[in-house]
Amino acid sequence: MKNHSVGEVHSKFNSGLNVRFDDSLIYIGSISKPLSAFGLNIKEEKLKQMLNSVSTHDIVVNKDNKLFFYSIYEIISIDYKEIEKVNLKLPQIRCKLSEVPNTKLYSYLKKIEFGTLIGIELEDKTCKYVDLLLNSDKWDLNTNLEIINFFSGRGKGLTPSGDDILIGFTLALMMFDKIYNWLEALESVITINTTTMISVSYLKALIDGYTSEYFIELIKLVDEENIDVIEKIIKKVQSFGHTSGNDTLFGFFLGLKSLTKELV
Repeated sequence: MKNHSVGEVHSKFNSGLNVRFDDSLIYIGSISKPLSAFGLNIKEEKLKQMLNSVSTHDIVVNKDNKLFFYSIYEIISIDYKEIEKVNLKLPQIRCKLSEVPNTKLYSYLKKIEFGTLIGIELEDKTCKYVDLLLNSDKWDLNTNLEIINFFSGRGKGLTPSGDDILIGFTLALMMFDKIYNWLEALESVITINTTTMISVSYLKALIDGYTSEYFIELIKLVDEENIDVIEKIIKKVQSFGHTSGNDTLFGFFLGLKSLTKELV
């Protein structure tokens, strides 16, 4: 983002808001919550002040390492220097791909009845594309494009379920550096013409190697032996959004399953 740029409040929720600068979003939330892949978290009192004052489409200016929000009531600023930096780069793991089926995380995910928890119905056509996610050659760019076109924007919500499934699947590929032609297909399909701006921002961050704090914790679970720790973090991920957490977990499990099928 340029040092001096003008944007606007894109969307506003009970727990935070998105600011748009050109084709990028910044999510502003509370320090009591996990950090978004494209976000910054501020003190609860400051966030409440902002949510009470600003409206969608209010002007936001990025200048001199500060964000200035121009509402009809007041001007509110956020100073970047006062915000703690958090590393959201995809973490390194010790687990080898051949060991994944024997991990406690894989066993835990295998037992989850995702069909009753995700935001899209697993009818015949969807099952066809789930099967393609699992079994197709990820070097095949045309098939990748077909799969991503099917899931992109599918379902309701700020991040449609199909997008969350793609995010989870891509997380699994990237954690083992098995990206094939998959990222190229994602970049060409996932745009504001196919899905929401928020989904586009999550996927752009992931393609650049960054993800939300919840999913950093999820990736690290592949090295975890303590089942109580695994269960606690999986429950936290599942609590994310209406079905977003379960949708992402479903895609993540499909990704691990797809990668390990290569070894059979």
